[in-house]
Amino acid sequence: MAVELELKYSSPDGAVPEPAELAAAFGPLRLEARPLGTRRHLDVYFDDPTLALERRGLALRVRTSRGAAVATVKGRGDAVNGVFEREELEAPLPTPWPPDPAAGPLPAPAWPPTIAARLAGLVAPSALEARLEIETTRVAFALERGGAPADGGALVAELAFDEVACRPPRGRGDRVLIDAALFSEVEIEARGATTRATLLAIGEALERLLPLVAGSASKLERAASLLAPFIE
Repeated sequence: MAVELELKYSSPDGAVPEPAELAAAFGPLRLEARPLGTRRHLDVYFDDPTLALERRGLALRVRTSRGAAVATVKGRGDAVNGVFEREELEAPLPTPWPPDPAAGPLPAPAWPPTIAARLAGLVAPSALEARLEIETTRVAFALERGGAPADGGALVAELAFDEVACRPPRGRGDRVLIDAALFSEVEIEARGATTRATLLAIGEALERLLPLVAGSASKLERAASLLAPFIE
């Protein structure tokens, strides 16, 4: 199982810097910020009614983006000064999902074998249900040293500016008192052999450019906290 190393911030104003601003910020680190464009994805998180996975420090989600769906299990891991280090296991879904996004509550998919094996003994697959949905609009940059990878450079990290809308799972009807809650985040995810020290140096450069607050909660934890008062 892979280990994810990620630096996470809350972004009070949700600003996305101009490429020239990023070039100036990361120049002393000899890093270039190559735009990757804007992407949108929907994450649906699953658990059973007793929150068996949450109690074991795990999160189970299905992410759909550009017609593809990927299942992921993430551990809570450790968060120190905004740096998250946690287990991550992901696999593409074997069949298209969701079958009909407009047809009421989203059913749990057929889990890939590696995901099913990780969940075995922790939760009954038949009890899994959608817990909440998180829709993200992401403006992303590849942070590279020495030029693009195709030219012999090295990909150091991916920088993402996220506008997030979290909402209760569809089909909850009158038990829901809110449509969605909004927040903004910035994530810097290590790639390859990038170390914690390098990740923190990138974060420090970004903190000199933007008003950011180091995060200690995952998107799921933050979304669940924001939505809890509005779900009966």
